[in-house]
Amino acid sequence: MNHPYTQHTIDIFERMYQKLPPLVPDAVKKEFAHALEHLRDDITITSEDVEDIVISLGKKVWPYWRAFGEFVDMHQGKMGEKFLLGKLPIAVKNKYKEFKVLGGTYYDLRSGSPMNFFADKERHVLMVEIVEVDIHVRKHAIQLVLSTERKKYEDLIIDFEEVLVGIEKRLETLRTMAEDEEEHPRLADEIRDQVRSFEFGLCLLGPNTKHEHVSAAEDFFKERRKEKKVHRF
Repeated sequence: MNHPYTQHTIDIFERMYQKLPPLVPDAVKKEFAHALEHLRDDITITSEDVEDIVISLGKKVWPYWRAFGEFVDMHQGKMGEKFLLGKLPIAVKNKYKEFKVLGGTYYDLRSGSPMNFFADKERHVLMVEIVEVDIHVRKHAIQLVLSTERKKYEDLIIDFEEVLVGIEKRLETLRTMAEDEEEHPRLADEIRDQVRSFEFGLCLLGPNTKHEHVSAAEDFFKERRKEKKVHRF
């Protein structure tokens, strides 16, 4: 039986596979299926090995996730509230309208922070319906990117592929910095840990990785190296 963390990572990988965004190449889908079959069957596999597989394949679909995520977010704003209002009971709908009169927004509601405004039963209804709304919005976005907005979606994928190339270059620079940091092994480990964290963000194992975050980390560690050299003398 796998270690609980290893199994948790495999479960995340399986959810990734089940919800791959539109237009992911068939070859990549086959890689996912093959890797998932291997992960399920190999009870001796280590957590690091699982992470390596998830990172490797996660990077291949990251541009698709980001492009599709933008479409979902855009249509969440356009359609989400409309779907929600169409599903709520009259009493909860009126309470929601009262919430909006007081300055609340649909996105405030989704954040969960104003839920104390609603009674327990109202909160339960809202949470259940928001899940249903998300399913509707995702289906709506899929229909659009496979039809009338396919070109826009494909262009976004290309844009994020270019962003990924930039991120990968900076991650490689950080890896080189770590390898060159023989005199300060603790700093080298910090750099490697940061690289791993960014890689996790490219495959849904951590917060979304952004180019500016990687760039800032590179600058930060360059300054750390300078400080180490200064204090050596």
